[in-house]
Amino acid sequence: MVPGTVNELSAHDRMILDLEKTEHTSVAREALCRHIELPLDKYTVVLEGIVDTDAAYSYAPDVVERVRQLRAERFAFERRHGRWKNPRS
Repeated sequence: MVPGTVNELSAHDRMILDLEKTEHTSVAREALCRHIELPLDKYTVVLEGIVDTDAAYSYAPDVVERVRQLRAERFAFERRHGRWKNPRS
């Protein structure tokens, strides 16, 4: 994790985390992306980066834990199906 405090999250980071706290729709995600001028295809990449910070965990621990759990499940699925190879192997 990247050390930090809640004050180190940008306003856009907080907007993304706040949206993830809700049962949002794809329309809401698209509207937020337009508002903060973030390409829709970059939303998940930005979210994944945000949840690796202490600041995000301090601000929205439930969101961070959920996103990290989903990422771990995706990784395990890819591993099981041979879609991810360890570069050190």
